[in-house]
Amino acid sequence: MPYLMLSKHSLFPVAILALFFQLLLSSSCLSASHLLLQDRIQNGGYIIQKDGQIIESLHEEELFIPASTIKLLTGYTVLKTLGEDYRFRTRFYVDKNNVLYVKGGGDPVLTSEVLLDAVRTMKQHGLTKISEYVLDDSAFQLESVTTPGSENSSRSYDVANGALAVNFNSIAIRKHANGQVTSGEPQTPMTHMAREIGRQLPSGLHRVNPAAFDLQGNLPSHLRYSGELLHELFKKEGVESTLQLRTGTVPSTARLIHTQYSSQTVREVVQSCLRFSNNFIANQLILVASAKSYGYPASWEKTRNLLENTASGELQIPREQIRIMEGSGLSRQTLATPSALLKVLEAFEPYRDLLPIKFDAQVKSGTMDSIYCYAGYIESQHGPVLFALLLNQTRNTRDQLLRSLVRKIDLKLIQTQQHKTIYVK
Repeated sequence: MPYLMLSKHSLFPVAILALFFQLLLSSSCLSASHLLLQDRIQNGGYIIQKDGQIIESLHEEELFIPASTIKLLTGYTVLKTLGEDYRFRTRFYVDKNNVLYVKGGGDPVLTSEVLLDAVRTMKQHGLTKISEYVLDDSAFQLESVTTPGSENSSRSYDVANGALAVNFNSIAIRKHANGQVTSGEPQTPMTHMAREIGRQLPSGLHRVNPAAFDLQGNLPSHLRYSGELLHELFKKEGVESTLQLRTGTVPSTARLIHTQYSSQTVREVVQSCLRFSNNFIANQLILVASAKSYGYPASWEKTRNLLENTASGELQIPREQIRIMEGSGLSRQTLATPSALLKVLEAFEPYRDLLPIKFDAQVKSGTMDSIYCYAGYIESQHGPVLFALLLNQTRNTRDQLLRSLVRKIDLKLIQTQQHKTIYVK
């Protein structure tokens, strides 16, 4: 144990001198070398925090495109608004003319398997014939057909949102070398819409955004696909079904025959959204949460209000430090500072087990063309370290930076902790 020998004639009290050395050594340790190699950051910023104290930062008050790291704010807002155990509902009604009304509730994980369970249940309840399908997605009233930031490409990450959408509003199609078109997944039967799209595709296995293709009819693509898929599932289960589709709302004379709850709780859906960074799921979640907060129908304006009010109100993020267009990070008009993301991380910490692991860190990534971001947590020997790294540059150095941070963080904190321990006699 080191001792500091002081003369009885010293003019400095022992406690003051000890504090001086403590601050000097601690400060020099933190500034001696950077945790992140700043020469690998041409256009970006970061912030690193431990025990509520900023260890290191660069351009922490500048706005950058956060891409999918904004899903941390979306996930937090949804969990607090809907509750971890909430399940989405899709309702089925029938009238005296055997018309089946399907009322969407924004279920983000409404899949072929879930619909098949619903079909079988309705058959058990006595449904033997369907003369027409009326598809009701009035729970969402979206100002634009496409999601803000979407280019409406054929890629599945560009799909639109809707209150009644199946299989993440994307279609799996296999185009064989001989031109034959079949379903791209065994649980999903072929539909007329899938064949129509398949004829426009090259050979191979595809998962596509149906809205990106020229299709017959006037129905929105997500409603047409949902109706055709239900028709094929009912036929497969031996229910007489006529492929007659239209949009509409449920009349008071129709009776509720079945309510299908989502296969996952909100907590489970948020976890899937964060691990697979699914844009469709993120926006379905926040649309439903905004409707609960401000009333139905959900809209993009309500989602922005909910996210911005959570950020500026509950999390106390200055409005000039965050700008939100939608909940997935797809829009390049969504901006945030590293400091803003740090406040999101502080709030999200109770849910950090929902994040995937990368380089021994719990991390949410954000990736677009020339956008490479990470935000998350490193579990050090002295507790969690929170970090937000936003790179808006052509050179992708985020993996190198994260590996460097994980390697250095424990050594840095150990050194700091040792320098804080000074014994004086």
